[in-house]
Amino acid sequence: MAESITTDNWVKLHSVLSEDVTKMRALSGLRGWAAFWVLLYHGWVFAEKPPLLLAVGPLSLNFTPLVSMGIAGVTIFFVLSGFLLGRPFAEWQAGSRQRPDFGRYLFHRVARVFPAYYAQLFILLLVAYFVSGQIYITDGSTLIRYLLMLFVPPPMGVTPINLVWWTLPIEFSFYLVLPALAFMMRPTRWWWLLAASLGAMWCWRFLLITWLGDAPVPQRVYASYQLPGVLDMFGLGMLAALLHVNRDQVPGWLMPRANFNRMAILGCLLIVVSGYWLFDERRHYWADNPIFYLWTPVLSLGTAAIVLAAARGSRFTEWLLGNRIMVFAGLVSYSVYLWHVVVMDWITHTDLIQGANGYRFPILLLVAIPLIYLIATSSYILVERPFIRMRRK
Repeated sequence: MAESITTDNWVKLHSVLSEDVTKMRALSGLRGWAAFWVLLYHGWVFAEKPPLLLAVGPLSLNFTPLVSMGIAGVTIFFVLSGFLLGRPFAEWQAGSRQRPDFGRYLFHRVARVFPAYYAQLFILLLVAYFVSGQIYITDGSTLIRYLLMLFVPPPMGVTPINLVWWTLPIEFSFYLVLPALAFMMRPTRWWWLLAASLGAMWCWRFLLITWLGDAPVPQRVYASYQLPGVLDMFGLGMLAALLHVNRDQVPGWLMPRANFNRMAILGCLLIVVSGYWLFDERRHYWADNPIFYLWTPVLSLGTAAIVLAAARGSRFTEWLLGNRIMVFAGLVSYSVYLWHVVVMDWITHTDLIQGANGYRFPILLLVAIPLIYLIATSSYILVERPFIRMRRK
């Protein structure tokens, strides 16, 4: 009887979630991987950054570079946003649809991002007050900053209660500037888009090194990931959308039609190579080294190749990212991103992993992952999904 109830509940849940899957299942799976990658990284940090070595016969495989570059998950999110949100504008420029209505577009973006954030903000404020007596919002201006996600250095903004919130206003700032970039999404102007995206990023990062060269690393990371500094990520996603929409009008060398499986595999290899490159050069990253200007474009290019291959129906991406597990992970990825640090921070302050010594990382993941995805699924069904449905009406 219990087994029957469990099975019935799972079938109902699967049925509910299946309604929300888009046609490009692999892109949903890629979003799921991005959130999980960030989760792995923060778990590794909470476990005090142990070396991740695996002995295979005479070989010793080092997975530390890949796990330690969890920021790549944010890059994947940004490239995906550039592609998915840029595609309607590329279709408009191609003459295959009407110009997207800015008011409706902005409403959709607000309805997608803010509800789950507001729900978490409310819960965290309540928990902080009733558990530890902390009051984060003491005046109206602070409340407005939290409501508008103004997470920038004081006095302009506030420090986020949840450390992952800092990327949310960066994403939303792209939503605001995307319509102004739409004129570049034509087959004859692809190089405008590429030059503008890379040029803005390089100029921003050069100014950053000049002005903040001696600032603490967290401050430099935060500053380097503000919108001008990440336009290469959004821009390469937009370029992938342009190529996808205008696939019959762009040069063959720019859009190889022979084998999208190969494109996806090369994209994966490029991401892996970028991880080991960053790990080897990490001590020189902030020394005005070429890696400071080239690492995110290389990572974004690999991601854009995977996105484009997935959009064109690559069997490799469908197998790797379009399976049920990855698609489910993609559906709840936003809530996973929001809640994973909160859950792992709580676990590390309990007795669950105390004294685990060298096994803190795997034990933390074993305890945290089921709880994170349970909370994320609840958040998706109760908070995100109603607003997603409202947007579609």
